[in-house]
Amino acid sequence: MEYFAKREETMNCKVQKYRVLVMGLLILSLMGLSACGRQESTANVPKLKDPVGVDVDTAKVKKMNLSSVNSYSGEVVPDMVGAYFANSGQAGAVKVEIGDKVKKGQLLATLTGSESTVKDLQKELESQIAENAETNASSQSKIEQLNIELKAVKKQKKQAKNTKDKNNLGKQIVQKQEEIKTERLRLKLQKQTQKQYIGELKSDIANAKKTSKLNRLYSPVNGEVIAKNLAPGDFVTGGVSVITIADMDKTQIRTEYIGSSVLDRASGYQAVINGKKYKVTAQEQDVSQMDVEMGNLPTSTYFDYEKDANVSVGDSVTLEFYNNATEDALVVPSNAVFKAKSEHYVYRMDGDAKKKVKVTLGTKTDAYTQIMSGLKEGDVVYVQD
Repeated sequence: MEYFAKREETMNCKVQKYRVLVMGLLILSLMGLSACGRQESTANVPKLKDPVGVDVDTAKVKKMNLSSVNSYSGEVVPDMVGAYFANSGQAGAVKVEIGDKVKKGQLLATLTGSESTVKDLQKELESQIAENAETNASSQSKIEQLNIELKAVKKQKKQAKNTKDKNNLGKQIVQKQEEIKTERLRLKLQKQTQKQYIGELKSDIANAKKTSKLNRLYSPVNGEVIAKNLAPGDFVTGGVSVITIADMDKTQIRTEYIGSSVLDRASGYQAVINGKKYKVTAQEQDVSQMDVEMGNLPTSTYFDYEKDANVSVGDSVTLEFYNNATEDALVVPSNAVFKAKSEHYVYRMDGDAKKKVKVTLGTKTDAYTQIMSGLKEGDVVYVQD
């Protein structure tokens, strides 16, 4: 009985193991079938060119006039006017400071000496005129006195009784007449000399005033003092700017230095200020070949532009230079062009499909690129965002 009990127990263990094995095989079989089903399902789905429901951005190949554009940043600035003395000398009074608002014709500074010279000459002229008047009055008085004496002698001669007295009085009359004639001539010459000297003094005063004016510095424009290289006592060289004034009534465009080669090569240029385009003209730049070779170049380039009340000092400016102007260029948006190594290509749309097409490029701008070969007008190309 014990033998049969052990045998039954052994048989139960084998049956249990068999059941576990069968169950494991069934599970593996089911997993394999599932995997096969997934592979077959995936293989039947076509590869998507673009996500479902997403529109593809496209553009038509077209013709247009095209130029490459180089841009420079700048700003609207006032015209800078240098004020300078005509003469050299020592600075006297300086009547303005940086930041002062000035009007055209306002006195800015003076040189020493000229003012005192004019005043001294004017005093001398006044004194000389007074002295001349006094001298001439004295001479005239002397003549009048001689005339009185002449009349008296003539009267005595009429009253004389004898010939001797009459002869003596006659001689006195002739003598008085000569004296009067001499004094009158002296007074005439005296007045001529005085007139000449007065004329010289007046001429000296006029020249001194002219010199004084040249030694006085006036503002040439309405504006604001932005620089001053002058203090009382400084030696000043005529013709050298000592005070700089910003002319707020006359504005211009200032950019970084742009060489003449860039300006000459451009087919045209314009300024964009506050979203509006303006024609501009480059101001002449005094740069020699030696300056170029030595690197002594200006820091800025200035442009004149069409004046507009909506433009103010300090406004930002974009200066656009146009080069390689091409008429009727075949173009696509620049973001439709792709590059792989040294080749360029686009995706031409054939229905909903995109076909990679190799292209040759011409003039390129930020917005458009010229297509020299590979596409024709009217083709539709893919444009990346």
